[in-house]
Amino acid sequence: MFGLGAVVWHWVMGKSWDDSFSFALTMTMSAVGGQWIAAVILRRAGRGDG
Repeated sequence: MFGLGAVVWHWVMGKSWDDSFSFALTMTMSAVGGQWIAAVILRRAGRGDG
């Protein structure tokens, strides 16, 4: 999915391949980091509810 984003970023925005791969890496890290942070928050929120 993010590889497709890099291709679109390259063709539509006219950016270099280096910029496009950096964009894909940024999107991947954001998605993974967001999921990790959400899991930590949900785990901590669940501790006091039981």
